[in-house]
Amino acid sequence: MDALLPEFLNTRLSLQEKELECDDKGSYLRPLTRSEVSFLLDSQTAGDATAILTQRKLKLSQERRQNHVHRQTMVAQSAPLHELKPTPEKADPKPLVLSILENIKTTPFESSFLSRLQGTRGIALAGLIGVDWETITPWMSLMRDIQDHYGFVHPEQNSPMEDLAPITYSTLQASHLPQTHDLLERSFWTGIDVSDTLEYYPERCTVVACYKCLVVGVAIISSPQDTYITYLAVRVGWDKTRIARTMLFHLIKLNPKKDITLHVSANNSAMLLYNQFGFKAEEFIAGFYEDYLDPASRASKNAFRLRLRQ
Repeated sequence: MDALLPEFLNTRLSLQEKELECDDKGSYLRPLTRSEVSFLLDSQTAGDATAILTQRKLKLSQERRQNHVHRQTMVAQSAPLHELKPTPEKADPKPLVLSILENIKTTPFESSFLSRLQGTRGIALAGLIGVDWETITPWMSLMRDIQDHYGFVHPEQNSPMEDLAPITYSTLQASHLPQTHDLLERSFWTGIDVSDTLEYYPERCTVVACYKCLVVGVAIISSPQDTYITYLAVRVGWDKTRIARTMLFHLIKLNPKKDITLHVSANNSAMLLYNQFGFKAEEFIAGFYEDYLDPASRASKNAFRLRLRQ
């Protein structure tokens, strides 16, 4: 044994010299032997976080070696480094190009992609009765004045272009119901529901006036058999522009050779409209609207019963 010990020590020393590594500070380091690891683990006492972490790593390395678990080492392949090419400096755009781009405001509808999608024909509306391109209501004029004023005050901003649209007259559709109920409640009283009108010949009993997607007027009769006008209303800002006259005309035209009746408040200015169409007063009813109108309403609770004979 004594003869082999010097040879063993020399062999161990040569192996340790092969495993030497130089750190960043120029010091040579070698891995710990098994006996050194066991000695450190047995003599290690509680210390700071660094000592506890070192003890844990030594214990893990010992358990791996005892269980013949080889530690996998990942070697990253280092590719040769190349110098990046300098980024070319961006040339300033020409003043002519800038001026042309700044002069572009909005794409005309005739040249837009939307016009190509829509085509040359307008969108077909369900139950369309008539189209009015000539009427300009106070609300339309107000919106146009506001848009023009904004363009004058802020010339540097691209104000959106307002597409001109007609007032369309059609029969009542399900999509009109929310706005129709709101309009009738504002014009008469709360709780009005005309949903059942869609089940009883709406193509002959209803006329709805719309500007784009806004319901601006509605006229409804009860049924083709009992041609009684239940509601005729126009939105505020759209009145006194012949919308009510047009709706009444279409209702009469949709029900020819039928006597049409209605009740109207005694102080309602619509009396003049009905007289122009030939309606005649048949009866005066005191307190007809007492159960419907708000006590603070300015409308008279007395009513005239009118009839148009055809």
